Amino acid sequence: MSGCADSANNRAAEKATSEAESTQAQSPAPTGEAGGNSDSSEAERTEVPTESASDSKPSDAAKGSKVTLSTDSEKVAIEPTDVYCSGEPGSIRHIIGKTNNEVPLIKVEKTEFVMVKTGHGRPYKSKGPNGIHYGENSVSFDGTEVGSAVLSGSMTCTKWQD
Repeated sequence: MSGCADSANNRAAEKATSEAESTQAQSPAPTGEAGGNSDSSEAERTEVPTESASDSKPSDAAKGSKVTLSTDSEKVAIEPTDVYCSGEPGSIRHIIGKTNNEVPLIKVEKTEFVMVKTGHGRPYKSKGPNGIHYGENSVSFDGTEVGSAVLSGSMTCTKWQD
């Protein structure tokens, strides 16, 4: 009988050791073996959750961004999770609204060009569209004709480039 008890005790000890090793492997604390790489490994661990969080939720500034694309047959609500702007506040040159880094996508270049990709068929495009109004850090669409569709709503910049 003592052999059975020893075997059960060994399995319990192995399980506890395995769980402890698993916890250490997942721990963000640097180990002595990591040396100079511990800073870069820790930075990578920090960045990964941030990126996945931004992919699934709109940033605070983008929460107010909502645009409706209306065609003869349907209305599509587009709520960008990220809105990239180039230029400076008050002087936006380009603005791109993306939803989780995928389509639907809205791209605007001042009052010269607008494109909307929905992921269904060809993109809607228009050169020199009317009904685009720029704010300090946003763009609004007031019945803006884009090909055979019409845009209404607004997008607020979440990230600046340039």
